Amino acid sequence: MNALGPSEISARRRPFAMLAIAGFRLFAGFCLALPFSSLVASTGIGTRAEGDRALFEGGGYLLLELLRLHAGELVATARGLMPLFLLGLVLTCACNVALLIALNVRERLTSREWLALTWVRLPAQLGVVAGAALAQLLIVFAGSIALGVIPEPLAKPVATTLAQIAVLVLLAVLAGAVGGFADVTKASLVRHEAPLGQSLARAWSCVRSRPISACFGWVPYAASFVVAALGVAKLTDVVDVSRAGAWRLAAVFVVHQLVVLLSVACRTAWSARVLRLVATETHRAQSPVL
Repeated sequence: MNALGPSEISARRRPFAMLAIAGFRLFAGFCLALPFSSLVASTGIGTRAEGDRALFEGGGYLLLELLRLHAGELVATARGLMPLFLLGLVLTCACNVALLIALNVRERLTSREWLALTWVRLPAQLGVVAGAALAQLLIVFAGSIALGVIPEPLAKPVATTLAQIAVLVLLAVLAGAVGGFADVTKASLVRHEAPLGQSLARAWSCVRSRPISACFGWVPYAASFVVAALGVAKLTDVVDVSRAGAWRLAAVFVVHQLVVLLSVACRTAWSARVLRLVATETHRAQSPVL
């Protein structure tokens, strides 16, 4: 397999890969939601004159009441689905690996080749994901301790609040930096087909060379997704599926799937950017010093 040059790596080169992963996420979301929807249907809410549209009335009071009355069944269902949740996390990681592979190679891969390459690289990628998650949990744990030891003098409530905000901001920055470093490492694993230790070293070299791009380059894409999600939430309120009309359900379904597609597009764009970063840093390190 021939790797693309740094200037050739672009999310626009692989639109079908992006669509395939978005379709897979749609199917996976349906599989996860189906048991919960069946549980809601078994409560008899659909026997009302307005059907289950009442669950989506403003404020969601009926939905909250249903959750309160059937909390035990919902928790039991969630526990039963725990293996499926774990499988979903593994498949999400596999989707991200598949995106990196599709963006990295010059050739058009068949489905069998794409899956084979993803399967080979998946174990190391899962190790990176697990390590990053553990590091972020440790950061959160240390932050909770720091928040607990901040004094709370009644005479200086503003100082206490500012100190707490500073700790929370520091936690967010550190957790985000760990996530960015993990993504650079995953890109290095795919780009160079190297062992995990070498990929970590290359990722660290990228961080030292371009710390902001490596650790926080994902922020614009995450912000775009958050803005779109908030916009869809507002649009859903305007459409108001609690009122009769099949077009309302269709409209909400379409915009929600567009958000899923946008999330995959943002992930693809960030993956392309981090691959360019790794490729550029490798090219710079291999260039002779004049």
